[in-house]
Amino acid sequence: MNTLKNTRARSLVAAFAFVALMSLGGSVFAQDGMSGMAQEKKVDKRKLTTIQTTSVDVGKTKHAVEVRYLDLPWGKATFGYIETGVDPRNGQYYAKRTWPIAHLRLAAPAKYQGKTLAPGDYAMIITPKNPETKAGMKLSFASFKPAEANGTFLVPGNVFVETPKDAAVVAEKEIAFAEGAPLVEQLSIWTGKEGKTVSIKIHYGDRTLTEKLTLQ
Repeated sequence: MNTLKNTRARSLVAAFAFVALMSLGGSVFAQDGMSGMAQEKKVDKRKLTTIQTTSVDVGKTKHAVEVRYLDLPWGKATFGYIETGVDPRNGQYYAKRTWPIAHLRLAAPAKYQGKTLAPGDYAMIITPKNPETKAGMKLSFASFKPAEANGTFLVPGNVFVETPKDAAVVAEKEIAFAEGAPLVEQLSIWTGKEGKTVSIKIHYGDRTLTEKLTLQ
């Protein structure tokens, strides 16, 4: 009988120890989980951006139109400052600077807005709306010369890259992004063609804009 009692007592002690250990372990796991979540929240998605490329061949010309861009994370408030030209929280930084969103490379001459774009490199630049002059948001194609062969002004992880200093605007127009597209978390640019007409579709958040070039 004593042996049986001792066995039961040991079993109870072991059971209580197991429960205590599991409770402590669960607490530790919870703390680890919370710590992991905290670290995840601290990740700046802007610094994770990479250079993406999209291109189309036209006739016998390979990569006749090539577009490179950063897969920028969607920032509705930030884009709102560019659309309205008003940025009350950041000293007008977002609403007053130019935004070179893509690097266009042409392997053949093309027409855009009645202007001829010679083969070469162009920065596609968005200029915010200007409430003072009533000028709307603009898209410009500005020629520039990369610092090195096949180089670009885009820098992975830098969403505030500057417009190339030698950029010279060749063609521009006022633009308005259409709203209501399926929401995407990062900037995406698509190129497609129909004959010699090449479309460049920009999809950012729930906004889209499509521009067309005619290859010569």
